[in-house]
Amino acid sequence: MTSRIAFTLVDVFSSRPFRGNQLAVFHDASGLKAARMQSLASEMNFSESSFVIPALRRPDPVRVRIFTPRREVPLAGHPTVGTAWVLASRGELHTGEASLRLGVGDTTITIEGKARNPSFIWMSHRLAEFGERRVDSDRIATALGVDTVDVRGDLPIEAVSTGNPFLFVPLSSVDALRRCVSSPSVLHALFQGAPRALPLYLFACEGSPARSVRARMFAPHTDGIAEDPATGSAAAPLGAYLRAHGVIGSAARTRFQVIQGVEIGRRSEIAVEVLNSTGGGPSIRIGGRCTIVGEGQMRL
Repeated sequence: MTSRIAFTLVDVFSSRPFRGNQLAVFHDASGLKAARMQSLASEMNFSESSFVIPALRRPDPVRVRIFTPRREVPLAGHPTVGTAWVLASRGELHTGEASLRLGVGDTTITIEGKARNPSFIWMSHRLAEFGERRVDSDRIATALGVDTVDVRGDLPIEAVSTGNPFLFVPLSSVDALRRCVSSPSVLHALFQGAPRALPLYLFACEGSPARSVRARMFAPHTDGIAEDPATGSAAAPLGAYLRAHGVIGSAARTRFQVIQGVEIGRRSEIAVEVLNSTGGGPSIRIGGRCTIVGEGQMRL
């Protein structure tokens, strides 16, 4: 007898359907092995798909496993926010503060709105870790199809992570951002000899101090994703990067918006909140709205 698993399709970081980042949320996946989850994620071919594993006992949080078309990842922003939105809409999470158990551990989310009718989801991130800086801006510019002057010289090209590392590339204008191209072989060559290849997160700030940031994320060389419409796990370390380098000021609470996916017709809006803390760096959370666009079943 053929078994089936139910799923919900949700567009994350958009209040309108067919924008934002697509996500498939598979329900009651406790009986699935990792290889089958990977096959389902590859079949969906979204940036990520998530698999909900109900807690065995109360008050343990629901476990969520996240897969790209190529691999499992311990943390991702839009799958966490989107999964929380779907579970809240189904009455499986209540408004207020809750937790989801991800690969990096229990992650705090905050659900705004009414029962079964969420209006906004916040996801807290751990403290950012700063990694290697690149000094080959001319080489990186060439790989992206732009000129060296299109890469800002006053900000570093730097790896930053709050669970998933990205290489942050600051650009001088939205026009420069728009002209960038994603090439798997060329971007892969940037990391020859490096311990690992990193997705590239390109951004251009609007205003001073920045209150809005336009961004793109290229990962054809790491996850087979030519361009991601919305990357919450990069928006969070972006907040730490911008605070560390004085781009968003040093107020006790700072919020700005990341607009991503415009160039591929899937505009996404991610809110980023940076709070001063006493733990060695700012605490950060990202959030947004979602739109459920479909439901169905997959045969296994």
